[in-house]
Amino acid sequence: MSAEAVGVVEQFNTSLAEQGEVRWDLIDPDIQVVDHDIPDAGSYHGHAGLAKWLQDWGSAWDSWEVGPAELFDTDDFVVAVFTMVARGKGSGASATRRNATVNTVQDGLVTRLEYYTTEEEARAAAGLTAAQKGFS
Repeated sequence: MSAEAVGVVEQFNTSLAEQGEVRWDLIDPDIQVVDHDIPDAGSYHGHAGLAKWLQDWGSAWDSWEVGPAELFDTDDFVVAVFTMVARGKGSGASATRRNATVNTVQDGLVTRLEYYTTEEEARAAAGLTAAQKGFS
């Protein structure tokens, strides 16, 4: 990808983590979202699909917050690795885990987002080795 693509993913993640809001101006209207954490979730398409995915994902949690993302650039993807701290809805159980997304950016817009529950899964999907370092 490019420095521009990394910047797009960084802006998207920062807005979501700090304000809890999606920067729709950074999202392709035909975005495809694939969640490898929600069993049988399938894919979500378009702006409405991204909003639905966030709603589905968030429905498991009473509260959640995401720390700053560490970004890794490949020729084809931007990988964002972040720490999530959440409290389960109903159970009240706390969870702290490292999650990651593999993002495709074209013409300044995120066109595909894949969500993984581990950094290792995301890095493997993007073709990154453990030795490759991030941007931030």
